[in-house]
Amino acid sequence: MEDHPLSPNLGESVGGGEFPPIDYLEWYVPRLQAGVSHDLSQSGFHFPWDWQKLSGGKMPADLTNPFTETPLDAREWVAKREGVKPSQVAGGHGVSQSLVFALLSVMNPEKPRKVAVEMPSYAPVSQFPRALGCEVLPFWRGPKNSDDCGSWRIDRDSLQSIIDDVCAVITTPVQNPTGWMMDEDDQQWLSDICSDNDVGLISDEVYLDTTKGTPHYRPMHKYGPHCVSVNSLTKCYGLGPLRMGWIIGSEKTATNALRVMNNMQGMLATPSLRLAEMAWPYLDEPLALIEKRRETNLQHLIDVLSANSIEWKPPPTGIFGCIPLPPYVDCQRFVEDICSKHGVLATPALMFSSKLPNMVRVAWGGEPEAFVAAMDAFDSCLQELK
Repeated sequence: MEDHPLSPNLGESVGGGEFPPIDYLEWYVPRLQAGVSHDLSQSGFHFPWDWQKLSGGKMPADLTNPFTETPLDAREWVAKREGVKPSQVAGGHGVSQSLVFALLSVMNPEKPRKVAVEMPSYAPVSQFPRALGCEVLPFWRGPKNSDDCGSWRIDRDSLQSIIDDVCAVITTPVQNPTGWMMDEDDQQWLSDICSDNDVGLISDEVYLDTTKGTPHYRPMHKYGPHCVSVNSLTKCYGLGPLRMGWIIGSEKTATNALRVMNNMQGMLATPSLRLAEMAWPYLDEPLALIEKRRETNLQHLIDVLSANSIEWKPPPTGIFGCIPLPPYVDCQRFVEDICSKHGVLATPALMFSSKLPNMVRVAWGGEPEAFVAAMDAFDSCLQELK
């Protein structure tokens, strides 16, 4: 359904030889593996976890043993941190697998196997329902014009036109690539339209924890029993390789999700849970460092953009934002032909939708001294557009 080679592959259910690739990853991963001097493409925060300190300098004796005197139950940790009952929590391996469990837990079995997915979006979020035998139908939350990289609004007509024909809806409240949290009235409207049409609402909240302590922190599971929040230690906490994620919803939803996990996975990986258990008491440290990096780094990005006559308002929280290039500039060409000459890797917004041809996502969570050097190089890239 998308018509650009970097954009998500939406459409009918798939399997076997027709399985669609994640085209963006096939473009991005080789560039990351080749190494770049200035990586502004990070989708997750890099936090310097000290495993020697956390482990006391030795491997835990029960690293691979799930059956110890003190039960290994991540639902208890999540429930305590999020202020819910353990019976409202289920686990998964990262957000990607947890999204699968969530969809299978809340989809309306009496409706067509079609899923409405918010666009623009990260391709694994918008494509995965196809692997479960569902057709993916997009609805839009986007900019007013080619210069708008602020708090994008839901095109309500685009969802209303398909809501009768879907069994579930998927959203990403802290939007990738803009970094802005969904406006509160849009969030309430989205919950209401799903409730009115008896469809589950799955919310990918992998970036939401950067809003903790602010009015923007509004987990979707609080909006009703038809809503489910999906999160992980991946993006905000720098623990992506652990693949430790979770689902929060009603007790019915969590029970369904646990059964889905048992059917598809059996049990969660004990080493991941043991390592997560060690890091769990210190999860506020990455969030504090994210705020410190915003204070230190973000102004450098704003200054570079201003010097190049680019007006931009950063999102109030988070680790990245979406930058408008001049309307005539193709963001993929900008990254491949100009940024590469200066050792810079940014993220073309075309990876999220073919409707975003002139925007790039830039992350500011890097080490401050390296970020200053990256901004000098990024300034040289933008100068070439004049």
